[in-house]
Amino acid sequence: MKLFILKTNIKSQLQVNKLKHEFDKYTHIARWTVDLDDIDRVLKVETKVDAEQSELINLVGKHGIYCEELPD
Repeated sequence: MKLFILKTNIKSQLQVNKLKHEFDKYTHIARWTVDLDDIDRVLKVETKVDAEQSELINLVGKHGIYCEELPD
């Protein structure tokens, strides 16, 4: 499994619901969460396969959501 931790500009539950609808289509996504209370609106995605971070960023970006790797 691989864990991605990304900074986003998600502001609402509506945007989270859009991601849920998209992520539900992908069986290789094991689990994911969004922390709307965090200043960086952290999106954590755990995949069942060794996926590329750029693929995930592009997938999220298709829904008008900006995300990038969260720096240490």
